[in-house]
Amino acid sequence: MHLKRQEIGKSWSIPRKGTKYLVVASHEKKNGIPMLIVLRDMMKLGKNRKEIKKMLSEGMVSVNGRIVRDDKFALLPFDTLSISKKTYELGFSNKGKFQINEASKEEKILKVLGKKVLKNKVVQLNLLYGKNILSDEKVKVGGSVLIKDKKIARVIPLEAGREAIVFAGKHRGKKGEIKKVQEGIALLSSNDEKINIPTKDLMAIR
Repeated sequence: MHLKRQEIGKSWSIPRKGTKYLVVASHEKKNGIPMLIVLRDMMKLGKNRKEIKKMLSEGMVSVNGRIVRDDKFALLPFDTLSISKKTYELGFSNKGKFQINEASKEEKILKVLGKKVLKNKVVQLNLLYGKNILSDEKVKVGGSVLIKDKKIARVIPLEAGREAIVFAGKHRGKKGEIKKVQEGIALLSSNDEKINIPTKDLMAIR
């Protein structure tokens, strides 16, 4: 299945002119971006699909610590991408477009959307973009967790004084300090601008 270049979402940071058709992500089509687009069009690591597929087949690329060989694999926001001993993260520009940033470590922060108690009272945390992790950490729904080596390294509450990023809605990509949280709305101070953001669209990152 392919997508016409003119039909791509506004969040894709690639030229509107070029090959007529683009690949569609293997999963999370709404939130993710195919590995081929990331490596070829955003990072310029290959001139064509053949070069990117060769790079992937040789096991040169991993996402969140796992080798990826499918050029349709969807890279999701806040995923870590490792290539030739360098680590990157898929984030957003301040205009809400996908952006590849260099990262120092293979770790990621994700928002906690819910909790589920499994057998033997094991707690599963349901995270952003369909991910989950088993943990006995005391984490409130709405807060965030820093994941490193497939374990929770730190809990980050969604509260006043925390740094946060908007990951959805018209203000996507904006970062700032949370000034107040009340009844599902957070007041975010971003570049001398104060904006009200639904807490469901906001993720604490520090």
